[in-house]
Amino acid sequence: MDMTKPQTAIDVAVELIGRSAVARACGVTPPAVKKWQRHGRLPRHALTGETDYAYRIYAATQGRVSVADLLRL
Repeated sequence: MDMTKPQTAIDVAVELIGRSAVARACGVTPPAVKKWQRHGRLPRHALTGETDYAYRIYAATQGRVSVADLLRL
């Protein structure tokens, strides 16, 4: 991980349960989650409410990563 980049909620989720588990929870591929990490946020359609990725990650991490943190820009 690049130490110059601040850690995001997505990074925390990946550290807690792994990239594959985050991807499974959201119904996407691990490379998609890696892209989210690289951009430091969920995709725009998750931020506008078109998907429930934040809630799925919240559930997959058993509440250790908050929906609010995941939706923060």
